[in-house]
Amino acid sequence: MLRWTTIAMLALATAASAADSGRRSTPPSLVLYAAEPGRTDGPEGSEYGRGGYGRFRSEGQLYVEGHLGSATVSTEYENGLETEETDLFTGLYVGYQIENWLGFQVGYARIANQDAHLLSAGTRSVFDASPFAYYLAIDAEIYAPTTGDSYFALAPGIGAEVGLNDRLHVGLHLQRDIIFADDSIGVNRLSAKVRFDF
Repeated sequence: MLRWTTIAMLALATAASAADSGRRSTPPSLVLYAAEPGRTDGPEGSEYGRGGYGRFRSEGQLYVEGHLGSATVSTEYENGLETEETDLFTGLYVGYQIENWLGFQVGYARIANQDAHLLSAGTRSVFDASPFAYYLAIDAEIYAPTTGDSYFALAPGIGAEVGLNDRLHVGLHLQRDIIFADDSIGVNRLSAKVRFDF
């Protein structure tokens, strides 16, 4: 009888020890971590890191751009006579860049001594490699000299710019105006430009 009593007491002691050990097996740090889980519903910017694609535009951008440079107007008349004249030109453009690959702009330019006006509307596609950016553009234009007829033109262009800060950019722009007229008229424009983003 004593033997069975001793075995029963040892079994109870072993069970009690195991139960107590189980209650203390979870480290305090794990209990604290479980009591305060991470949250993902905080205010914008409270999470660690920045996701997404930093070089890609996430919203539209309105801008104004000023140009100052030279315009070389080449004319080949139907009788074979050719003329070429280089003048100062100025231009002002307003545009809206929806995405890096798609933007729209309208503008006005004037070739000084020839007193010719260029009214344009077109598109622009940008490759952003901050702080530098490169772009392709194509405009539909009205070439309107003060004397003579006005003509329709297409004007492909390329450009490069560097950002001085978040809003101010400077660069170079090259554009070829292909004017549809009885005489063959072309305008090559090279300009320095300043762009301000709103």
